[in-house]
Amino acid sequence: MKITWMDKVTNKEILERKGQPSIEDLLFRKNLRWTGHLMRMSPDRLPKQVLYSQLSYGHRKRGRPHLRFKNTIKRNLTLRDIKTNSWTSLSQQRDKWRATVK
Repeated sequence: MKITWMDKVTNKEILERKGQPSIEDLLFRKNLRWTGHLMRMSPDRLPKQVLYSQLSYGHRKRGRPHLRFKNTIKRNLTLRDIKTNSWTSLSQQRDKWRATVK
């Protein structure tokens, strides 16, 4: 591509020139693929228990609350135009889930 360090070209622009997806898009897909894997796990596995658990005591600090993993899942699903009410049943079918996430 003959780009030197002196050229002010962003990584995102280089990936676009090469026809590669952005790093954010790759992480986005990986997150959704792992979410599907998590949903297919048995309920006694620790990651699935953590996803559906809530704190029994304690309080949050003042200010904007931190995003929970469930909130980021819902945000990623809406960005991919996947209905948030039917994604749990879709994730149980591995082939369809992977085709939807790609």
